[in-house]
Amino acid sequence: MTAVRKETPARKKRSLRLRLIVSLLSLGLLPLIIVMGALYFEVNAYVTEIERLQPLSQIRDQFLSAGVQAAFFLVLLGVTIIFLAWRMADQFLLPILKIRRGAEIVARINLSHRIELNSGDELEDLALEFNHMAENLGKAYEELEERVREATITVQEERNRLATVLRTMVDGVVVANEAAETILMNPRARIILDLGYTSGIGSPLSRLFPSDRLNFHLKRVRKRWEQGRETVEEVLFPLQDEKLIKGSLSIVPGPKGERAGYLLVFQNLNSGKPEETLQEMQQLLRGPMATSRSLVEALQRHPDMPAEKQTAFLAAVAEEMNRLSTRVTAIDDAANAVQSSRWPAIASDPHELLTEALLLVPGIPVDIEGNGSTIPPVLVEPFSWVASLCCVLQWISQMKPGQASISASLHVEDGTVVTTFRVRLPFNGNPIELESLEISPAGEQALSLGETVRRNRGELWTRTSGESLEVRLALLQAGDDSDGDRADGLLDGEPEFYDFDLFLPRPVIERVDQLQADLSDLEYVVFDTETTGLRISEGDKVVSLSGVRIRRGRIQNAEIFHTLVNPGRSIPPESTLFHHIEDYMVADAPSIVQVYRQFTEFVGDSILVAHNAAFDKKCLEMAAAEAGLPMIDNPFLDTLFLSYGLHERTEGHGLDAMAERMGITIEGRHTSLGDARATAQAFLGLITLLPGRGVRTLAEAKAFCDRHLLLRWQSSRF
Repeated sequence: MTAVRKETPARKKRSLRLRLIVSLLSLGLLPLIIVMGALYFEVNAYVTEIERLQPLSQIRDQFLSAGVQAAFFLVLLGVTIIFLAWRMADQFLLPILKIRRGAEIVARINLSHRIELNSGDELEDLALEFNHMAENLGKAYEELEERVREATITVQEERNRLATVLRTMVDGVVVANEAAETILMNPRARIILDLGYTSGIGSPLSRLFPSDRLNFHLKRVRKRWEQGRETVEEVLFPLQDEKLIKGSLSIVPGPKGERAGYLLVFQNLNSGKPEETLQEMQQLLRGPMATSRSLVEALQRHPDMPAEKQTAFLAAVAEEMNRLSTRVTAIDDAANAVQSSRWPAIASDPHELLTEALLLVPGIPVDIEGNGSTIPPVLVEPFSWVASLCCVLQWISQMKPGQASISASLHVEDGTVVTTFRVRLPFNGNPIELESLEISPAGEQALSLGETVRRNRGELWTRTSGESLEVRLALLQAGDDSDGDRADGLLDGEPEFYDFDLFLPRPVIERVDQLQADLSDLEYVVFDTETTGLRISEGDKVVSLSGVRIRRGRIQNAEIFHTLVNPGRSIPPESTLFHHIEDYMVADAPSIVQVYRQFTEFVGDSILVAHNAAFDKKCLEMAAAEAGLPMIDNPFLDTLFLSYGLHERTEGHGLDAMAERMGITIEGRHTSLGDARATAQAFLGLITLLPGRGVRTLAEAKAFCDRHLLLRWQSSRF
């Protein structure tokens, strides 16, 4: 196995051999230098004494002879010292160089290579430790490769499952990247779009769908994404081959929460061929009618027929009448489809539609008049209606001499929402020609303004009011069937398009076997409450309740329970400072009686988890008593006690301290949903450490918590 070596910045290298030799020579030559210095002083004294006894020439000859001999011996001694220093340096360096070469082989060529060194000293121990490190590194690489293989197999399985799902879907699915280029398309989409054998992959969406409509909807979903709003946009695409496609367009988030692409799911509204259905129904009706007539005639001819036969005949008549009724209903549906050319309506904000139209015609000044009243949503196909408003504005601008002064207003009138454009007289245009104005978006069949308004179930008319001409366009109000604040407490969480882990074998755990079940096989609901105060037994009430489900070691963001609760009393200001919930926010919220029933249904047989669970358990006990229902008897686990048991010598076991220690970011601290999410993440981290403490089952986890503090004693404090 090849390991990647991290290169260090280039620098001048110094030879370890040279440094060691210099050090040894220094140690060897130092005594020689000292001896030479002492000898010099002795010779100098001797020469001074001899000069008084002998001639200078004789002394010089004797000194030169002695100097040559001394120099020879000094050179011999120096060479000997250098040789010994070199050999000693080799004795030290050879093991180090062997370790270096072995390390290079392990790091760059062969991870299974081992260094063989028998020096009998600390260098041999160093080589053994290096071999041990290489062995552990090899095991780590093997484990990593095994995990990569498993992950690759899992990814391939998920791709196969996803491909099967997409292949068998009755709706068309198209996924595009941020540049609106197709990167995935299922077979149904190719059939609806008549792509034949071409895959459509890599094609811009503007080639597949009308470009003006597409850009309109892409702009809307991007704007909603930037505002943090719901990014699902209902769309309608009329194609050139008279197909009418209806679907939804949404943004696909990336791994870091960024905008990564678009998902378009759609179906063909006129794929049923209603004309053919009407033609065939004449033949299909004859059979049930003829059979029914024969049965009735038989009953009339034989009034004395036995009761059993009469019952059988009447049952046959009823069966034929049911067949007849089914086919009449099909005829009615087909007739409606043929006769009606109305587009499917989407509940939309009329203010938003008017604003979008004004942005598309920036060269026309329009003054928006407002009366301060609330305008309800309307039923309309947004793109065509915005195009209609733009068409009216452009017509007014062209027909008005000079600079047109246009005002616009919205108001409710007889169950409709009317958009009024007002322009001062004189006006050169003929209002009669208004309905015949042509709207021709790119990639679509051109329609008149009047036909576009009618397809949106709207009305268009003009009238003169004083010194002004008014162009009025009316739409039906949307019914008041919006979800609003959902009383059932279920919250649409982050999008989870699949959970393929559910394909894996999963043990069926009966309630009685939960205590002996492995912690990784259980489902959990991590919950949190916010209250009017901390004295639940003395009258404080729940104002918010949230639960987060954990399955197979993962937080299920699509299964979240969250609701405000009407406490039936005012919320103290000091509590509002804490959780920011005010009285007006809970005025229309459900009572704790309703919420408790819904929460118990959401929990089911899951294990309940909370941080400082005694307080939240006490809240549930009081809610059960108020609702006249039994208390949830599911097992409880407390992250406070788990943290204390696992990190007993660590300071701080509150939620903030745990989150900081485990690298968890709490989004929405002191809100029930934010704290429940953070507690769920902390719980997942804590249970991964429990097997190292010998805790693997639910019973062992409960005993682990109970060893530190009894939950019942903790509950009595509140």
